[in-house]
Amino acid sequence: MVRQQRAVRSRDAIVRAAAHVIDRYGLKAATISKVSAEAGLSKGAVYFHFADKDALASALESEAARALEELAAARAREGGPALTAMVETTRELAGLLSRDVVVRAGFQVSCDRAEGGVPVLRRRLTALLLGLLEDARRDGSLAPGVAVEDVVAAVLAVTVGVQILSRQPDAAVEVSGALERFWHAALPRLIH
Repeated sequence: MVRQQRAVRSRDAIVRAAAHVIDRYGLKAATISKVSAEAGLSKGAVYFHFADKDALASALESEAARALEELAAARAREGGPALTAMVETTRELAGLLSRDVVVRAGFQVSCDRAEGGVPVLRRRLTALLLGLLEDARRDGSLAPGVAVEDVVAAVLAVTVGVQILSRQPDAAVEVSGALERFWHAALPRLIH
């Protein structure tokens, strides 16, 4: 039992260290050596948990995907107008990107690994937003005639901006302000 707990702590420390390294240097420049140094563990300990850098990147992407799914589940439990749920989801995601290095690095990894395609996490976020907007259309909180695809495109663009801003030191206030200005401008046209 103690050995298992130590292994879980080591794995978590490695994932967090990898997130810091990728957040600082990017995926291409991140190395197992940098991760092991950041974690304060040997390279062997890193390789015990992860076969290679790609497996470590997958773990970060999975952690960010899990966080996104938790946001969606929280909104579903709360009920209320779907348009409000979409706004709150974007606020929570912006907060996570600002304060949680693992989520931020997971989104960065997703972008870096896309190699010109659509990043996995962006596809998941798109599906979540489309679902919330279709729910908003059904529950009557979305104004008639609003093009759902246009709203999703705008929200994704803002999210990418938030992701970039969140990598700057002490960016939480700036990120929150930018998102609030976007919603202040956009919501009057969306609300029914």
